[in-house]
Amino acid sequence: MNATEFNNHLITIQQQAKKLAQRKLVVLAGDTGWAYSLLTPCTLFTKIDDGKPCYIFQENKVMSSDETNKAEIIFSSKPYTIINGKNYRHYLGSQCQYLIFDDSALNIDAFAALSGTLCAGGLLFLVMPNLNDTALLSHSLFLQRFVKQIKNNKEVIVFEQNSPEPINLTLSSLESKSPELKNASLQSNFDLGCKTKEQLAAVEAIKKVMLGHRNRPLVLTADRGRGKSSALAIACANLIENTKLPLNIIISAPHAQALTVFFQQLASSLPNAIFDKLSLTFTHYNLPSQPSSKLFFLPMDILLDEKPTANLILIDEAAAIPVYLLEQLIQVYHRVVFSTTLHGYEGAGRGFALKFQQSLAKQQPQWQALHINEPIRWAVNDPLEQFVFSSCLLNARLSDVSKINEAEYISKKGLPTNKMACNELEFTHHDKISLIENEITLSQLFSVLVTAHYQTSPSDLRLMLDNNQVDIVSLSDGKKIIAVALLMHEGECEQQTIQGILQGSRRLKNQFLPQSLMNHCGFEQAFNYRYLRVMRIAVHPSLHHQGIGRYFLGQIEHYAKQRNCDILGTSFGANTQLLQFWLSANFSVIRIGFTKDQASGEHSALLFKSLTKKAVSAQKMLSAEFYRSFSYLLSEQYQYLVTDLVALIFSAASKEQLAPLTTFDTNNVDAFVHKKRLYSTCAFSLHLWLQQHLAMQSFNRKAATENEHVSILIARILQKQSIAKVCQQFQLKGKKALNQRLLDYVGRHYCKVVITADPEINSG
Repeated sequence: MNATEFNNHLITIQQQAKKLAQRKLVVLAGDTGWAYSLLTPCTLFTKIDDGKPCYIFQENKVMSSDETNKAEIIFSSKPYTIINGKNYRHYLGSQCQYLIFDDSALNIDAFAALSGTLCAGGLLFLVMPNLNDTALLSHSLFLQRFVKQIKNNKEVIVFEQNSPEPINLTLSSLESKSPELKNASLQSNFDLGCKTKEQLAAVEAIKKVMLGHRNRPLVLTADRGRGKSSALAIACANLIENTKLPLNIIISAPHAQALTVFFQQLASSLPNAIFDKLSLTFTHYNLPSQPSSKLFFLPMDILLDEKPTANLILIDEAAAIPVYLLEQLIQVYHRVVFSTTLHGYEGAGRGFALKFQQSLAKQQPQWQALHINEPIRWAVNDPLEQFVFSSCLLNARLSDVSKINEAEYISKKGLPTNKMACNELEFTHHDKISLIENEITLSQLFSVLVTAHYQTSPSDLRLMLDNNQVDIVSLSDGKKIIAVALLMHEGECEQQTIQGILQGSRRLKNQFLPQSLMNHCGFEQAFNYRYLRVMRIAVHPSLHHQGIGRYFLGQIEHYAKQRNCDILGTSFGANTQLLQFWLSANFSVIRIGFTKDQASGEHSALLFKSLTKKAVSAQKMLSAEFYRSFSYLLSEQYQYLVTDLVALIFSAASKEQLAPLTTFDTNNVDAFVHKKRLYSTCAFSLHLWLQQHLAMQSFNRKAATENEHVSILIARILQKQSIAKVCQQFQLKGKKALNQRLLDYVGRHYCKVVITADPEINSG
C-alpha cells in the first residue's frame, strides 16, 4: 500500500468517526520507518481543528535527529507535542485530535491514560511490530493477549506492512451504525450550557457544596470524557456571576497542565472575566465598587502550607494526589469538591474510592457522592474506549458473592470456632498460559486484586502475565474467586552480583527483600536465603472480617514451604489495620521506611516470617536490631510517625528486645508520679518505662480516649516532639495541661517493678 492509498483510507475513517462522534484505533504493524513513510505525507495533519494538538508518545528516550525531523515534517507549523513515559501524566485532562503512540515496548499505562485525551473524531495511531512476529510474542503473554484483542476487535483497523489492504476496513464497518451508538447529547444543550442531564446534576451538586451546609464534601467520579472538569468550570462561573458577594475559589490538581479543559470551559462560561495564566478576576458590572471575585490554581503543597481563605476548594484528578494530603485538606476546609477519574487510567482511581472514601466516611459522614456515566467528549460505546477497557481489564467487575456462612464451611484444620471456617475453599496456583485463554478467570482475578491497592494500574496485568518470578494464587468457593495474591520469588544469586549490591554499584529487579535487608539493615547474608514475597493480597470486599485473609495467608505459607522457601515476607504502606493483620500472623517487623510514600502518605513496612530452621536465627537477630534502632530513631526519622503505629509496633516486641529498667529508673518514674521530680530529670527513665509498658499492651482494643492519652505520651516522651507541637496536635492549653496528662496516665499504669539485666540488682 502506498502513502496515497493510506491517506485516502484515513480520510474515510475520520469522516465516519466524526459522523458517529467516535474515536478510532488505527494499528500500523511493521517497521517504524514504514509507519512514518505513511504518516509523513498524510493530509489529515494539515487540518487540525479547534487548535487541538497532536501528541506523539515515545517511551523515555532522547529522540534522534531523524525522528525529530520526521515529526516536524509531519506537522510542519501545526501544533504537536512529544510526550514520554516520564511526563505523560501531566497531560491528563487535556485534549488532542491525533495521538501517535510509537513505543515498541508498549507502555500500557501511558497508552490507556493518553487514549482518554483523544476527542471525538480523533484517531489513535498505534505503531507496533508485525502482529505475527512469533519471536516478539513468545517472550510476552501480555502482548499475545493484547494482539489477540486487536485481531478479534472488528472496530480496530490494522494496516500491515507488505499487505495490500487494511484489516477491518470494510464497507460494513464504515456504513452508518445503529442509532443507539450515536450520542445525541453531543449536540444537545441543557441549562447553564451543560451537555447532559448528568453533567447538569453535577454542576448543581458542586454549587450546593458552597451554598449548602458545611462539612458535606462532594466526590464527583466518572471515566474520562464525561465532562467532570467542565462541570467544575460551569459551576464556578455560575457561582461567581450570580453571587453578589466577592468569592475566593481555589482549584488544585496534580499538575497545572491537567486543568487545560477546566480553564477553557471557564473562559467560555465567563467571557467577561480577566484571565491571567491560571487565575481569573471577575468584577460585577453593576457592583464596580465591590471587591472582585477571584479564582486561581494552587499546588496542593502550597495550599496546605499557606491555608488561604476560600469560599470553595476544588480538587481535580484527586485520585492522583496522595490520600494523606486529601485527608489534611478536609481538616482545614469545610467546603471541598473532589473530582476524579475512577476507572484506573491514573493507576489510583479505585484505590481512591476504597481508601479515601472510607476516610471521608469517618471524618465527614455526611459527604456526598455523584457518578457521571454518559460520555460527553465522544459517543456511548466508543470503539477506542471499549478496546482500552477490555485490553487493560479496566472493565473487570467484581463477582456478586454472598457472605460465606460459617455453618456451610466447617473448619477441620484447627481454626478457632469463633472464626470463619474456610477449609472447603479451594486454593489454586494459576497457570498463566491457561489464563490468557480464559478471560472470565483472568477478569475475576484482576477485579479482586485492584480492590487491595491504591496504585493498581494496567501495567500490573502485564506484571502478572509476563514476570516469571511471579506466581498467581487464589481462593475460590467453587465457582467464584474470593481472594487473590501475587507472590514474588526472590533471593539466591551469583556471588559477583552480590558484591556489586554490597558496594552499591548494582541494583537488581525482582529482588526487593534481600536487597532491602542487605542495603538498609546491613544483613550481608541476605542472598543466602530463598524468599517468597507477598506483593499483593486481597479478599473480596464483601467477605472482609470473616477470617478469610488469615486462612489464605496460612495457605500461602504452606505453599511457600512446599517450594523450599526459607522466608515468607512482605512490604506495604503501614497503617494500623494492615500491620495488625501481619503481626497477628506472627510476622516480625524488620524495617520501617524513613520517608512517606508519595501516593499513600504512609511509611513502608518490611516484615517477614521464618519457615526453616536456618531462617529462625536471622528473624530473631533482625527483629532485635530493628527495635534497638527504632527506639533511637523515634526522635529523628520517625518523629512524626503516626503514634498508633508506634504503639502497635512496640506491642509486638518482647521484653528482651527492649532496653531494661534498673532500680534507678523505676525510682525516677516513681518520683515523677508523686511529683517529687520534674519531667526533664526523669525523661530518660520515662522513655524506657513507656517502651516496656507498650510491649505489654493491645492498644487496638482500647477506648479512643485511652488511645489519645497513649498518643500524647508517645509524641512527647518517645518522639520528643516539642511542647508546642504536642499541645497543638492534641488541643491542650499549654505545658501545665500537657504535664498533667503525662502524670495522669503514668500514675494509672505505673507499677514499681524492676526489669533489668543486672544480676546484682535482681538478686537484691
